[in-house]
Amino acid sequence: MKMHLKTLRYNYNPLNLILNTKRKQGLRIGYMHATLENFCLNSIETGLPKQEVIKLLANKFNCVDTDSTCNMLQFLMNEGDRISYAIQTPFLLSTDNLNEFETIIRKRFFGVERFVQQGKNLYNFVKYAEERRDPIIWINDLERGIIGCDMGLAVTIARAANECGYITREETWEYIEQANTFCAEVLSTPEEIDKSCLIGRAIKSDRIEDWEQLILCYSLLSKFRK
Repeated sequence: MKMHLKTLRYNYNPLNLILNTKRKQGLRIGYMHATLENFCLNSIETGLPKQEVIKLLANKFNCVDTDSTCNMLQFLMNEGDRISYAIQTPFLLSTDNLNEFETIIRKRFFGVERFVQQGKNLYNFVKYAEERRDPIIWINDLERGIIGCDMGLAVTIARAANECGYITREETWEYIEQANTFCAEVLSTPEEIDKSCLIGRAIKSDRIEDWEQLILCYSLLSKFRK
């Protein structure tokens, strides 16, 4: 478990009061990703040394310059993991049997190992959450999808890219505001945003240790949902 998650590093942005609503809400969308990467929350600045941010962008997202960064941000805005999630979720909700889900997906699609693995991760994560009884994942949460995860990641990458000089400060705010606009079409509350991000991150791993870290982050962010 990352040590900073125990205290939830938070750096108040003194300019927050003069930010417009879209910018404030856009930053809020990125809180879970920002927490997991040890960024400051309520600020466009990450609070990390520039070399750490450059390394993060390159190693995790293959963003090494302006072109690669803008390509990644456009992918997240236009598609992200939402497409594969939308395809697999109806099949997942139609059965309580993981083997049956896998069989249906393999018959329906060709070359879908990533779909199958993400579906299995989602199935197992939901069952794991049910056993813990915290957090409670409702069917409505699954149906709302993972746009909160894609948009939160876009906000986080945009902030990091601004710090590295790959995009301008104004371009960064444009991405943040656009992320807020997209999220607002589906998600109504900070809790829905955090849960969408939780689900979107959880489908990428089959490790209970990773799920526990995500659940801890989700729990810690509860004080920012008022």
